Amino acid sequence: MMKNVRENVVSTGSALFADLYHLTMAQAWFFSKKENEIKTSEAFFRKCPFGGSYLMTAGLKEFSQWLDNWGFNSDDIKYLKTLKNADGNPKFKKEFLDFLSKQKLQLTIKCVKEGEVVFPNEPVYSVSGPCWQVDMVEAALLNIFNSQSLIATKASRMALACKSDGIERPLLEFGVRRGQELGGLSASRASFIGGAVGTSNIVAGKNFGIPVSGTMAHSFIMSFENELDAFKKYMKSSVGNTILLVDTYDTREGIKNAIKASLETGIKLMGMRIDSGDLAYWAKEAKKIIETEAKKTKKSYLFKDAKLIASNDLDEYAIENLVAIQKAPFDIMAAGTKLVTAYDTPALGGVFKTKSYMGEPKIKIAEGKTTIPGATNVVRIIKNNKFDGDVIVRCDDNVVEDQKLNRDLISYKIGSLNGDKKIIKKGTEARVLLDYLMIDGKFVNIPESDLNIIQAYGKENLNKLDNSHKRLSNPHIYGVGLENSLFSLQQNLINLYTGR
Repeated sequence: MMKNVRENVVSTGSALFADLYHLTMAQAWFFSKKENEIKTSEAFFRKCPFGGSYLMTAGLKEFSQWLDNWGFNSDDIKYLKTLKNADGNPKFKKEFLDFLSKQKLQLTIKCVKEGEVVFPNEPVYSVSGPCWQVDMVEAALLNIFNSQSLIATKASRMALACKSDGIERPLLEFGVRRGQELGGLSASRASFIGGAVGTSNIVAGKNFGIPVSGTMAHSFIMSFENELDAFKKYMKSSVGNTILLVDTYDTREGIKNAIKASLETGIKLMGMRIDSGDLAYWAKEAKKIIETEAKKTKKSYLFKDAKLIASNDLDEYAIENLVAIQKAPFDIMAAGTKLVTAYDTPALGGVFKTKSYMGEPKIKIAEGKTTIPGATNVVRIIKNNKFDGDVIVRCDDNVVEDQKLNRDLISYKIGSLNGDKKIIKKGTEARVLLDYLMIDGKFVNIPESDLNIIQAYGKENLNKLDNSHKRLSNPHIYGVGLENSLFSLQQNLINLYTGR
């Protein structure tokens, strides 16, 4: 029987969800008797996607499901025994494989919630524990975090564009046929977190409780002798879901036929979807035709309130142009390809870097890639119920008590050598972003699984982010700084290793 690969990887917690070098390094640590040495690595990203100013995080629940069942089962060990080096000898020694078969997760993990709005260079996950285990979760963490956060962010931008004229209108995700993952589950899940209100993907609806939504395809209309007959047959079988696709042959005639089908069947027309051509033009024409036809009949109640739905390779820029610039009277936006593939920024580039080893802070020094040493956390400053900047602090710096700073906080802009210092006064409202997920391999907080709650949390965060940071083009860059002692540590280590 064919196995469900997704279920095996995520739900069964296979530790083979890793790159080969994670295991070859683990073996080297094992035979060097270093396998129990403690390190901390953190996941972060260096640049916001889509030319934007923020990232909306997603994927924590699925990463947690994998962690919950993490381990090497007998099939995993059996497979590893088959791997050979170029000289024909086993890639992994028996003593090491015996060691793996007995291991349980011993990690301590802090992370931000799903739906949190975060910014470049900030830790989103901080993972501590035996060095080999920290590295063994890197691939799964980044695979899930990178992809789902990217699509959640894209969805949030599209959802914001949907109301760029001040009118609320829903965003639907119609992307499963263009997705790059079997089943499209992660993309549908992340799209909903970011702000889509429904999906065409039935299996995602079943698995995650996302409302499912859909209209009809051109193929249905083409299976009938004429468009009007197709519309009438569909309406009779779909009372309560009578949204018709009007651009198969001639969009103007399609709009008229949709109205005619409603009148001849006596069934209320709920909407028309336009999937090609000049969308703004045809939306305006549809409104005119509806108004004209309504004047000719006493049965206008059957079609006059029909919603107009736009599709056809929409992204946030096309949506904003349609509703804010061209004033197209669309009521609903349906996005597919450019949403679920994160079309214009197909990779986030989140990384996982060593921050401390056996209690000693570590730093990577490279042009544009110098890291922040030591285990860290993030303090978010809040003024007038708006986010007013973040400060990266040492993980043991308990600067926030009762949602306020308990001392003045000195922050240096990241990348600054000796200036750009900011003093944030004691008593300022603040909160800490990373909280414990697990300690010594045991969950101490269970991530939220209800996508409606996660979506609402993401929306709440976006509402607290100033509009200048949410502009689709040339957004104002959100301020992120380093706490004074952390800034000094970074500069001292750079000087130590570069001989400045």
